[in-house]
This record gives sequence, C-alpha cells and structure tokens, in this order.
Amino acid sequence: MPCSMRFEPETDLVIATCSGSLNVNDARMGATVVWDHPEWSGKPVVWDFRSAQLDVRGPEVREIAEYILEHQPAIPPSRVAFVTARDVDFGLVRMFQVVRQHPSTQVQVFRNYEEAVSWARSTGTSPPPR
Repeated sequence: MPCSMRFEPETDLVIATCSGSLNVNDARMGATVVWDHPEWSGKPVVWDFRSAQLDVRGPEVREIAEYILEHQPAIPPSRVAFVTARDVDFGLVRMFQVVRQHPSTQVQVFRNYEEAVSWARSTGTSPPPR
C-alpha cells in the first residue's frame, strides 16, 4: 500500500494519500502509522483514496471499523474525512462510517477533495451538503 502522510501544523490536519489496492491489513497499518506518529496527537485526518481501490467486502468493513474503535488512542481524531473516486469505494466507506460511529469522532465521505479538506479543518458540527 503506497501511502504518504503530510502534516499541516498551521491547520492541525493530517492528509494521508493512498494508491493501489488496499485491503484490511493496509487499513490497520495505515491507522496505526497515523496514531503512532508524534505529530498526530488527535488531529483531524483526511484519507485520500482517489488513486486507490478498496479490496474489501462488507464483513471486512465491519472488521476494520471494530479494529479502529477497539484500538484507537484515548484521544481519537475529532474528524475523519475520506475521499473516493469510485462508486463502489464510496459505498464501502459509507458502510464504515455507519459501523464506526462514536461520539468522539465525526466521519464523512466525499467525492471532492477540497470539500473534504475544508470540512476536516472546520470546527462546526454540521454535516457537509449532499
């Protein structure tokens, strides 16, 4: 899983850009890499999957969400945005969004990168326009 991370100290945002085929193990590894990075410390995260293809099925989506909920740090990100290009990936991440629900973190799925970054940087509680 080729994935790069960029930390924006001026906006307290992490942008993770992934490409290629991504599976369950890639999801676990990606989350752990972000959590373990000394600059992260609960900052909002944008996962950019526009150049990636999710290689997971419904039960695996639940597995990933449960892993995140069980292993996330005591201070999880306040916001997590996902950006997808393919319809099937959008649907899979929406499934993740439903299973991942937790009062400490808002999760949204986008098709537009700029909208995702804007939403992740904002501090309001309203969902993005659909």
